[in-house]
Amino acid sequence: MKSNSPIHRAVANAAIALPFALLFWSVLCGPAMAAVLAPKEGEEAGPKVWPVDATKHVVVIKRDATDAKQTAMITAAESAQADKEVLRKAVEARNPNDPVDPAQAKQAKVPEGDKVWWYQEQLGIRIPCAVTGEAVRYYSDLVARNATKEFKSYAMPSSRVDYHAVVQFHKEFKLDDKTFVDVNVVTLKLGFSANFTAEATSGIQFEKNRIVILDAANKVLHVSGDGPTEVPVMML
Repeated sequence: MKSNSPIHRAVANAAIALPFALLFWSVLCGPAMAAVLAPKEGEEAGPKVWPVDATKHVVVIKRDATDAKQTAMITAAESAQADKEVLRKAVEARNPNDPVDPAQAKQAKVPEGDKVWWYQEQLGIRIPCAVTGEAVRYYSDLVARNATKEFKSYAMPSSRVDYHAVVQFHKEFKLDDKTFVDVNVVTLKLGFSANFTAEATSGIQFEKNRIVILDAANKVLHVSGDGPTEVPVMML
């Protein structure tokens, strides 16, 4: 089964001015985006209160496993933790346009903990270095909470997480200049967007993919895709 979630690429942390921002963001997010409402006659311009609307906050989780063995493979791939060195390099590779003081960015450290999958935060939202089970739960819980809240913003708030995990067996598989024989390849795809939920005038979106190669005993042989994530930021 194939994931229908589109892949969008954009320059990280781009602050785009209105009205071009609205056109750009609507292309990225499709129906999730709503036009900024002009104030009615006699009303002052400003953010409005948007009531609880669960239909604007969507969680889609797909783990395509044909049997218990493939379920165990997906679990093994999701349980593979990000390498500490990869996390450190992701922190150091913070984009120069990141809205953080350069001196502060230089002092940034890898988040503490045993199952750290993120390397920084933007708009108060964790940005992934690796797609793990903990990452999927974090974004799913975040969107689920949004579905129970009202927001005060300049445009309709919305959020969405799409996650798709699939397993394929390969007699021979080449990746990152390496060749693997008789392996199971688990592909994890995570997409997330949050529009006018963390802040009244801002939104973010990203997609993160991870490939985990397992042997017959579900031992992790190789992980590809971990590292910094491109995160376009739209600001009205």
